[in-house]
Amino acid sequence: MTATAWRLLAAFLAAHTGAYVLFVLSWIVLGRAALSGGVDGGDFAVWAALLAGSVPCHLAATWLQPTISLRLGGLLRQRLVRGTLGLDRDELRGQGVGRLLGRVLEVEAVESLAVGGGLLGLVACVELVIAGVALGTASVPATVFFAVWVAGTLVVAQRYLRARQAWTASRLELTDDIVAKMLGHRTRLAQQAPSEWHIGEESSLNRYENRSKQLDRWLVVLSAVCTRGWVAVGVAGLWISTTDLAVGIGGVVLAAGALRSLTAGLGDIADASTAWSNLRPLMNTNPDSPSTDNPIAGASLLQAESVAYRPVLSGVSLRITLGERLLIEGDSGSGKSTLASLLAGLRKPHQGTILLHGRSLHDIGEHQWRQRVVLAPQFHENHLMLGSLAFNLLLGRGWPATPEDLDDAQALCEQLGLGPLLSRMPSGLHQIVGETGWQLSHGERSLVFLARALLQNPDVLILDETLGALDPVTQRQVLTVLDKIEPALVLVHHGSSGSSGTA
Repeated sequence: MTATAWRLLAAFLAAHTGAYVLFVLSWIVLGRAALSGGVDGGDFAVWAALLAGSVPCHLAATWLQPTISLRLGGLLRQRLVRGTLGLDRDELRGQGVGRLLGRVLEVEAVESLAVGGGLLGLVACVELVIAGVALGTASVPATVFFAVWVAGTLVVAQRYLRARQAWTASRLELTDDIVAKMLGHRTRLAQQAPSEWHIGEESSLNRYENRSKQLDRWLVVLSAVCTRGWVAVGVAGLWISTTDLAVGIGGVVLAAGALRSLTAGLGDIADASTAWSNLRPLMNTNPDSPSTDNPIAGASLLQAESVAYRPVLSGVSLRITLGERLLIEGDSGSGKSTLASLLAGLRKPHQGTILLHGRSLHDIGEHQWRQRVVLAPQFHENHLMLGSLAFNLLLGRGWPATPEDLDDAQALCEQLGLGPLLSRMPSGLHQIVGETGWQLSHGERSLVFLARALLQNPDVLILDETLGALDPVTQRQVLTVLDKIEPALVLVHHGSSGSSGTA
């Protein structure tokens, strides 16, 4: 979390603690006065003053809670977007659509449950400490019972977490299977006998039902027994021994409320923890990896030694220096795009080494590597997201964009020949594009993909068939721009020679 988020969280805890302590003290004063024979004007004045003092603290805590939730939720979504865009393409292709859909659905669970449940759990911890102090001043047996009861509640919460994880795994398996069958329905109609359509479904449903029952049992114990059973146990402790009945009764009531908050928070945290386990692959980006040195003329920027990627590449070696232009040609299926993805760090070689500024991908980190070596993949693997043109252009720089970023994007678009497009758009760079927005032609999309890569200011730019959709005049204009502003350039082009060399 950021320093601001930590400060907000500390302020929230301080405000809630102050409000709760003043509230408890007010009722202790009133309870002692009532049990000692009557409430006079002075007791009532102290009670009212303590309650009035808790109001500002309560208002501050109420205002800070949604602020913290929004800030933490925003940070979580930023990390998720960054991690999603950094996922390995081969890994994505190996997963079912249902599994990916399940991950998307878990985002809301993590944001709402983790943030809300986490704050509720922190509040419950504060209330438990205050309730324990109150019980400790009134009854030793009740305090011991309370400590044992809280420990037992945590054990039940752990069992609930395990049951929740097993239930979620079954649910995602069913989602994956159903979505896959829906997508492949036509194939099943043509190639699979109807008698085989539902093989294995009964066992999956039975497993899901059994895990649901187990989850419900632990949820009942956590939400009902652990909360309501404490009142009887606490009163039994007071019956055994108490020095201050008013404080003791108040402590039991406070502990019951704190346990309700704790069980609700633990339930949400357990659900969020299960959802988090499904989202963890999206959060493995490392934005704080050490940066590479600035490129130096004549020095090797990117170097590959005896690289192999079975079965398409074997023994590939190359060296790219500052200002060099490299043309890679070959027939379809000869490994051109595979080599480009290896150089960009999207795939890892089965054999050999690839170094950027003399350092490996492991040393630099994927985030820094992909900032320095930027690949504009083939048209069918590159996408316009539903959003503004500026968002699509500056996706690699970061968002929201600064005025300088927007100026750079505007200038580059005009250099690449997108000026007429911007003049036609009513909102210019802020025009919504994508599937349900402003429609771009094949060539305009290619120029947007190129501009997006250039705006990242890479050391090495790799263009995989990016110029193929452009007319000759636009191609010459684009090559002129590339020659002026790009340190090193690798062009991947479909050809019949199967050779590579400098351009």
